[in-house]
Amino acid sequence: MIRLIISLITITLMFTQLSTAEIDPESIVGAWLFNEKSGKVAADSSDNGNDGDLVGGAKWVKGKFGNAIELNGKDAWVTVPEIGPLEDFTLLKWFNSTGRVGLWRCFFNRDGWSPGFVHYQFRPDNKMEMAIHSNNPVRHPGWPNSDFTADKDTLNKWFHLAVAYSSTDEFVRVYFDGELDAEGKWGPLPGEFGPGRIGSWSGGGREWEGMFDEMLLFDVALEEADIQMLMENGLEDTLAVEAADKATTIWGKIKSGFTDK
Repeated sequence: MIRLIISLITITLMFTQLSTAEIDPESIVGAWLFNEKSGKVAADSSDNGNDGDLVGGAKWVKGKFGNAIELNGKDAWVTVPEIGPLEDFTLLKWFNSTGRVGLWRCFFNRDGWSPGFVHYQFRPDNKMEMAIHSNNPVRHPGWPNSDFTADKDTLNKWFHLAVAYSSTDEFVRVYFDGELDAEGKWGPLPGEFGPGRIGSWSGGGREWEGMFDEMLLFDVALEEADIQMLMENGLEDTLAVEAADKATTIWGKIKSGFTDK
């Protein structure tokens, strides 16, 4: 009986330790996988109910993982409800640009422009920026050491982009195709994402032309290995693999615990 009680305590401790993994459903704020085939709702696959509504000419097409959302650069976007503020976050997605080179092109912009509001987009110089109103500086200055320029040579190709930010530790890190692209000191405000739009801004004139897939928002600043896993496997397979690995690890330790007695 004592041996059984000790083993149960050990199992509980192992589950507690393993539950601290960053890629955890509890850390997902919004997961727009864009796997629908029809309809006007982009479902949020987290438990938070942040479903998006398709506007205008948005449509479903084949993507990196199942389907994707395609926007026409004119009157198409996805609206999302109120989200935030988030002290730490990671926003990542696959994108494919098919036009509007040299113009503002939004990934995910909070409606309006007030303290804490997030604007995440390509600028007219074809460089990416993440802006949080009233941060110091308001815009991280263009990540000048970034080699990625969204010019005509990048059209009709899939790329993965992630931004990990911590307002408490005041840092930002940018990852293109799973590799650290640029980083710097930035802060101190939390980021507010909604109500907002995927692929547009309420101020108009910044519509995305092309596709998005696996748009994910976490309330933690993910590490590079986590971002690479999500990029390569997609959210659903990543969570499934992690769950299987945890179960295998726990079962192995349980058997070891019994045989060592």
